[in-house]
Amino acid sequence: MASDPSHSEPTATPRPQPLDPGVRSAVRQSAGRLARHEDAFIRQLRYDVNRLIPDSAIPPALDMWLVCERMVQLLLWAALTDESPHVVADTIRQVGAQNWYEGFPDAQYGNVAHALIQTVHYISAHDWSASTGSAWISYFMWLKPHLLTGAQRAAAQQVAAQREAARAEALSRDSRGAHAHVAGGVNLESVPNLLDDEDVGYVQIMASMTRNPRRDPPRHRS
Repeated sequence: MASDPSHSEPTATPRPQPLDPGVRSAVRQSAGRLARHEDAFIRQLRYDVNRLIPDSAIPPALDMWLVCERMVQLLLWAALTDESPHVVADTIRQVGAQNWYEGFPDAQYGNVAHALIQTVHYISAHDWSASTGSAWISYFMWLKPHLLTGAQRAAAQQVAAQREAARAEALSRDSRGAHAHVAGGVNLESVPNLLDDEDVGYVQIMASMTRNPRRDPPRHRS
């Protein structure tokens, strides 16, 4: 998780729109076939992303393999799950937040979309059609605002945490005249959970994406 105060501001977020039922149906059918080749999907997406995104645009510490793995798992899960739109949207926002914390530049999601279409085309082979490509483009454009919303929330929470840390340090100096230890001080590595109590846990959902190739709906946190 990145905590660099110089982290770039996330891109402005367009208003999310509902996913067209026809697009969802087409992508769900395609994703069902792709899910049987998830490892190849991840490897090919990483290859195509690497060709389209210049090294200079990626922070040195960012592990793009993990970003591509996370994106593939999200894309397949969101297409195949029967969870409610509320849960799906929350999970997409959590992935956007995680990508931002790790340093992924929001401006590069456009290149990810291009790489995704190339990857799906390559993996789908004879199952590919122009309508399949159009459906996947629309699908990613539906996901993108939720990813950016997650990034914006992550940025806001990081700023709030940094301000609270500075305030606590200033109060400590005022009360003790030195940089005394602040009991219960803010830990910038402990970023607040972006989901409300009633929402499904991000870690639980992402674990279910990885361990359940059939994409059964993840369980809610008890």
